[in-house]
Amino acid sequence: MVLPSNNINLNLYRVFYVVAMTKSFSESSKYLHISQPAISKHIQNLEYELDTILFYRTNRGIEPTPEAKILLSYVEKAYNILKLGEQQLQECKELSQTKISIGIPSILSKYYLNKYLLSFMTNYPKVAIKMQNSKNEELINALDQNALDLIITYGNNSNVGSNYKNELLLSDEYVFVYNENRLKIDNIESIKDLNNYNLILPSKETIERKKLDDKLNENNIILNPILELESNQMMINYIKEGLGIGYILKFVALQNEDLTIINIPEELPQEEIRLIYDEESIITSTKEFINLLKKNV
Repeated sequence: MVLPSNNINLNLYRVFYVVAMTKSFSESSKYLHISQPAISKHIQNLEYELDTILFYRTNRGIEPTPEAKILLSYVEKAYNILKLGEQQLQECKELSQTKISIGIPSILSKYYLNKYLLSFMTNYPKVAIKMQNSKNEELINALDQNALDLIITYGNNSNVGSNYKNELLLSDEYVFVYNENRLKIDNIESIKDLNNYNLILPSKETIERKKLDDKLNENNIILNPILELESNQMMINYIKEGLGIGYILKFVALQNEDLTIINIPEELPQEEIRLIYDEESIITSTKEFINLLKKNV
């Protein structure tokens, strides 16, 4: 156990933080409800304790010195952690009137997340859920900007910052499927035989299509789709209508009774469903939701 230092005056750092953020003694005085001379004295005392000049005057007011900017980064983090502690303490009393912001591709929200949402909302009916359905890059950007508490998305996402937890929730394989009540096909002995039918594939810009093309290129195989779609749900709808053979994740196919999986001897790509979040900034309600997701991993 590390006890707090007797030399640290938290009130001085509170004044420093407000002055550094407002860059004005007068504005700081209004916010803190203490006089400008008192503000100035607090800053002088902190400068004396640290043996460092923290602010210099300009024609537009005051500016933090380079040393003050370094100190500010730590003080701001400490301030945010204290605020988070207060919020978590309040939530421990009652999980009420809080909100969880989740980023997830639409197909995963329907076929993966629904059962977890139902369970969580039953146990915590007062916790609001906000969901953003977007592509991977957009979700990661929103997480970086603190617009989301967590994201559930495809792939390893090696471009995600090291400050995030990046945990595996599900590993699954892609399969080719069709509606046997709407479409008649003969025995398919090889993936090349799929070209004998209307083939529906994800568009070339999607992660799943790039993985498929890489796998096909290894074996000098070319598939010629009649339809290329960005929307997985649209693909499922077209397959159900009997418009052709489609390509989706196996766990999604198994949740659609109208879809039949085609057994293909060639190995098809695998996909990971991953959970990404900042462990240090999540509040109690988000932790409870994450724990629910990880129970079945």
